[in-house]
Amino acid sequence: MAWNWKKMNAAKKAMIVKGAIVLGAYEVVFSGTFYAVYRTKPGTTMIFLLAVLPTLTVLAFIAVLGRYLKEEVDEFHRQLVVRCLLWGSAAVMTSVAFHGFLQLFGWKGSWPAAVELAVFVVAMGVAKLTYKVANRVPVDA
Repeated sequence: MAWNWKKMNAAKKAMIVKGAIVLGAYEVVFSGTFYAVYRTKPGTTMIFLLAVLPTLTVLAFIAVLGRYLKEEVDEFHRQLVVRCLLWGSAAVMTSVAFHGFLQLFGWKGSWPAAVELAVFVVAMGVAKLTYKVANRVPVDA
C-alpha cells in the first residue's frame, strides 16, 4: 500500500514529521553517546548519565505516538493503532523474558540491542496486516 500524503489527515501527517525528527535525533544522540563511552571509558555514574540521553529520545517518540492517538479523530483507526502498539509491546516483553530466562539458566551470550526494536516493529506489522485482512470491506459495499 502506497502512502498518499494528500489523503492523510493532519494528525497522521504531524506524527510522521515529528516521529522522523525524533528518530533522527535518536540516531544522533545514540551515536554520540556510544562514541563518547567507547572513547572515554567513563565511570559507572557517567555511564548512567549518558544512558539517560538516548532514553529521553525514546520517551519523546512515545510522546509523539501518544499525541497522535489524542489527535486522531477516527475512533476505529485509533483503536487499531492502540491494538498494534499493544501487540508490539507484548512481543517485546516476551522476547525480554525469554532472553532473561536464557541468561538465568546459564547462557553467557547476549543478543544485539536492536533485537527488541525489530521484534516490536515486526509484531506491530503483523498485527496491522491481520487487522487489515480481518476488517476488509467488500469493493461493492
